[in-house]
Amino acid sequence: MSDAGVTRIKRPQSLTALVAEQIRDMIVTERFALGELLSENIIAALLGVSRAPVRDAFVRLETEGLVKVQPQRGTFVFQYDATELREICELRQVLETGALRIATACHRAGVIEALRRPIEAAEREGELDPKAYQPFDTAFHDGLVRSSGNNELMDAYGRISGRVRAIRHRLTRLSAHVVESQRMHRAILQAIEDQRDDAAEAALVEHVYAGYRRLLATRGGQEPATDAVSAGSR
Repeated sequence: MSDAGVTRIKRPQSLTALVAEQIRDMIVTERFALGELLSENIIAALLGVSRAPVRDAFVRLETEGLVKVQPQRGTFVFQYDATELREICELRQVLETGALRIATACHRAGVIEALRRPIEAAEREGELDPKAYQPFDTAFHDGLVRSSGNNELMDAYGRISGRVRAIRHRLTRLSAHVVESQRMHRAILQAIEDQRDDAAEAALVEHVYAGYRRLLATRGGQEPATDAVSAGSR
């Protein structure tokens, strides 16, 4: 049978996926604090669902490192210390610079357009506060990764992107941070447009580690092995 003229039906997201998306967003935007104990009952009532999809969503979010399910104790929002933040930055460096190399080699015009859109959209909004800026920052980095067209790379990035967004939300506190982020985004884009790919990669690496440097600055340049960062320690 020919499939000409047949439109495949898109399956709607499962209830578990929708619940996970809501909880993820509440963690990212600080509705839930780092290290906070999450209640299945409260979240189920808040979202108007039963406990089962909330429980399943916790399992999904644990694979992303956003929550930690501890038997007999409960489910807790993730926490991080300076060492863990450095390791996340190192993984981001590998994935984002890899995406940059693939994208510029295969489809330079595509990655340029993907990065230009969030930069210009943020600029059209005028002076943004740090929270309002977050969707544009996320769109820049997600656009870079998607431009690679590499599904395995995108899946790997997806497993850390929630924590990256949550950390970025907490470490981008000042308007000066927004200005600097936009400046670095512009520098990365300009270097790609000029086909100065080494410069683009160097600027990207510097940008990826910006939050880590800010955290170290608050600790006097020391990277503690423990001392998890929580909402109460900002």
